[in-house]
Amino acid sequence: MLVGHSTIGTPFAKYGFGNIGVAIFYVLSGFLITTLLLKEKIKTGRVSFKHFYMRRALRILPVAFLFLIVLAVLNAVFNLQLTLISFLASAFYVRNMPLNYGAGSWYNGHFYTLAVEEQFYFVFPVLIIFFTKHYVKLVCAIILLIPLFNYLVYHNVGIFYTNIVLHKLLLLIVYAWGPDTVSILTGTVLAFLVFNGTLSMAGKKNYFLSMVLFIAGVIFRNSHLVEDDYIASLVFSILIALVIYLCLGSNDLLSTVLQNKLLVWVGIISYSLYVWQQLFTHYQPWGTLFAGGNSLWLNIPALFAVACLSYYLYERKFLKLKEKFK
Repeated sequence: MLVGHSTIGTPFAKYGFGNIGVAIFYVLSGFLITTLLLKEKIKTGRVSFKHFYMRRALRILPVAFLFLIVLAVLNAVFNLQLTLISFLASAFYVRNMPLNYGAGSWYNGHFYTLAVEEQFYFVFPVLIIFFTKHYVKLVCAIILLIPLFNYLVYHNVGIFYTNIVLHKLLLLIVYAWGPDTVSILTGTVLAFLVFNGTLSMAGKKNYFLSMVLFIAGVIFRNSHLVEDDYIASLVFSILIALVIYLCLGSNDLLSTVLQNKLLVWVGIISYSLYVWQQLFTHYQPWGTLFAGGNSLWLNIPALFAVACLSYYLYERKFLKLKEKFK
C-alpha cells in the first residue's frame, strides 16, 4: 500500500502495488487470526470471544481513532474538505459501503481496508469456532455464491431487483463480502487445512518454490489475464496462501529474506505505517506550503518518524494492556 500510494501519478502506478500488498495482508491476517482461535480452542476446549474482541480492539482502535482526531484538526487547518459522513463511516468501520464521502475522501480512504477487516471479525470468528467441522465447506459455498449474488444485484434479475428488501440485502452482502473478504477467507481455509493435517508440515524441501510462486502470483495479478476481478483476486489469494504454507517452519529463500532484521522491524511498525501513510504518500496537506512540501524524499522519512512515535510512545501502552486478555 505504501509503495502503491507513493507511485500514484508515475509510470509505476500501473503495477498495482497497493492492491497486491492489501491482498497479501488479507490472506495473512485470515490465516493468523484463525490459527490463534483454533489454538485456543484446542488448548482450552473453548474460545473467549470477550478476550478475542478486546485484543482486536486494543490493537486496532487506539491508533485508528488517534489518526481520525489528528485528521479532524488537519481538516480544519488545511480545509481538506472532509465531510462528517466520511469521518463517521471511518469511525464506525463502514467505509466500504457505497456512500457519498465528498471531495476529501482520500485522507481516510484506507479505512476501507480496516472496515473489511472489522466486518470479518464480527461474523467469521463465530463461524470458525461453532462450525469447525464444516467451516471449509461453508467458505467454499460463500466463495461460489458471492459472484451469483453480484450478478443478481447488478443485472436486475426478477425478485432480486423488484423486492427492495431482498435487493438491498444482497447489495449489502456483495459490498461486505467481495474480493477482499474472499482473500481473508482463503487465509482462514489455509489455517484449517494445516490444522486438520490435509496440508502436511513435512516434506517441503524446495528452496526456491515459495519465491517462484510469489513472483508468479504478482505477475499474474498485474497481467490482467483474467478480466474478472473476483476470480483474479481469488486465484492470487490461493497462490499467496500456498506461499505462506511453503514458508511455514522452513528456511527456504523467501523465508530467509523475510527474516531480515530490517524487514522484521518494518513488520512490527507496519500497522502504524499503514494508518498514517495516507497523509504522507500523496496529496499531502502541507504539500504547497513550502518548497518540497510534497516531496517523497521528505515525506517518507517523516512518515517513518511519525509511525515510530505512534508505535513506541502510544500504541505499545495498549499492547501491554492487550496482554491481560491472552
